[in-house]
Amino acid sequence: MTTRRPNRFYIAAGMAALLAVFVLLPAARAAGKINWKAIGDASLKITGRKPPKVWNVYQDAKKKQRVLVQMDSRYLILDAKTKEVFEITAAQFQMHGKTYQSPIPGGNEYAVPSTDWDIRDIGPAERIQVRLTNENLFLDVELPHPLDLRTVG
Repeated sequence: MTTRRPNRFYIAAGMAALLAVFVLLPAARAAGKINWKAIGDASLKITGRKPPKVWNVYQDAKKKQRVLVQMDSRYLILDAKTKEVFEITAAQFQMHGKTYQSPIPGGNEYAVPSTDWDIRDIGPAERIQVRLTNENLFLDVELPHPLDLRTVG
């Protein structure tokens, strides 16, 4: 009776597949998420309602054209590239380590009608202006450019 030894190639391939599952699984879970970092020096102006008591501005850590604006308990994602506004709930915006996370908005279920988009560089900052048409609310967000330490002498 002969005993068959497993081929080393198949053992190595199995180990590689297991390793790939453990390495890629967390990345696959985070693929549908946006990581947000707070922009401390940002400016927010709102026309059409009284100013919020609590407000913050966050920027997508990867795609800089996405900005999340918190106005009291309301969270709006401004996508300057596609010129769309999405609303997410406070439960979807969560602390994750040192950053915040939210799902990538998709479909029309979160879309907020908007017009009058204006995105421009105004020197020390990037300005995003948009009107929320159903509420007749005008948002003006200014994101300061990072300081270039190479030019400071």
